[in-house]
Amino acid sequence: MAQNCEIYNNSSLNFFRACCGFLPLIAFLIQNNWLVLLTSVLFFLGAISMKLNFIYQFHNYFSKKVFNKKTAIIEKDSGEIKFVYSFTGAMFLISFLMIYFGKFTGFAWGLDLAVAFLTLLASFANLCLAAMMYVLFKKAFSK
Repeated sequence: MAQNCEIYNNSSLNFFRACCGFLPLIAFLIQNNWLVLLTSVLFFLGAISMKLNFIYQFHNYFSKKVFNKKTAIIEKDSGEIKFVYSFTGAMFLISFLMIYFGKFTGFAWGLDLAVAFLTLLASFANLCLAAMMYVLFKKAFSK
């Protein structure tokens, strides 16, 4: 294992992504911008530390301790999770701020839905565009 890699429970990561993908969809349906802010905060907390990622920790605990489920372990670059969570949190925060201040609200809800869709895509198909951006940036700037 490389020094800059960390081990994560893949099913817990996907559970977190699914929860944070459905929150903004519900926010759009009920037109509640505070759920968009909550989603942003959850991503920023996860970017700071996985120990602050309450949804991930909740699922990880229950799948291991309560249900005795064998976890699907994956190894990821520690910077990847921080980049993906920070980028996604920033997109949700931008969407919230535009809705809150009443500027470009149609675009803001569209951004909210697009990022929610991409988050759900990462959850159900394990295809994360922000992670792909991270890999491209890392290759581009490592030269």
